[in-house]
Amino acid sequence: MRRKPFAVLCVSIALALSACGSADSKAGSGESRSDVTATDLSKIEKVEEIAAMVPEAVKKDGTLTVGNNIYYAPAEFYAADGKTAQGYDIDLTNALAKVLGLKADIQQAEFAAIIPAIGSKYEAGIANFSINPERIATVNMIEYFKVGSSWSTAKGNPKKFDPKSPCGAIVGVQTGTVQDEDIDKLNATCPADKKIQIQRYNEQSAVTTALAGGKLVAMYTDSSVAEYAAKITDGATAVAGEPENVAGVGIIVGKQDAELTKALQAALQYLIDKGHLKSIFKTWGISEGVAQKAELNPAN
Repeated sequence: MRRKPFAVLCVSIALALSACGSADSKAGSGESRSDVTATDLSKIEKVEEIAAMVPEAVKKDGTLTVGNNIYYAPAEFYAADGKTAQGYDIDLTNALAKVLGLKADIQQAEFAAIIPAIGSKYEAGIANFSINPERIATVNMIEYFKVGSSWSTAKGNPKKFDPKSPCGAIVGVQTGTVQDEDIDKLNATCPADKKIQIQRYNEQSAVTTALAGGKLVAMYTDSSVAEYAAKITDGATAVAGEPENVAGVGIIVGKQDAELTKALQAALQYLIDKGHLKSIFKTWGISEGVAQKAELNPAN
């Protein structure tokens, strides 16, 4: 669940699921050319009163420089061309920049290197950062999403998997994720003769493919990944039960950048109020957890 600074991160699920016939499908509010998907942001325009809040130091080059680690589908990942970034964080960044009257400059970086460079190399960080007290102590965080851990099964739950009782099931996880750690804790509570049969994969795409292909009874992932998997497999996988251990995800801004923090918070609230944030997540098959308030440094 959520990003870990040194975890092995997700790559594009769609690449490995092309056999399922859904990698090139369009979302209802999105647009696609071959392998590239993006939300239609054409109706979003500069909002003068919000753009006026942007500090001169940011306005002078007309760009909002944002650090991102583009290897975590569906938040951010490269299309099959290997150079076009896509995902809900990419769409959100471009939408925020439009409201602020700026152009988004999204720069690829090592995940652990983004926060230390906020305020110097990057004006903001948007990379599916989970909100926690340690991060809030050093940077400002504006919540735009909530994510937890979710179970998924194949369509129709043919093995009658119970997410409240995973003992004995064959379950897939991606190595290096929070779910990879948590499933061991869950397994420790299972009887010796009914342990979870854990199948670990280096890439989330492989986990999803194994589930859709009947090799697994269930998979354990971020709730956003679970919803996205259901979308790109055309329903070959389905979310089972409610998300667990839910926490917020936020935009990173420097503590010293109070003006930019207020501008981004206002821009995000505008996107929420106008329904644009909801549309962005809908593009990626996600309906749960979308923020209704652009809260600054929430106590999650």
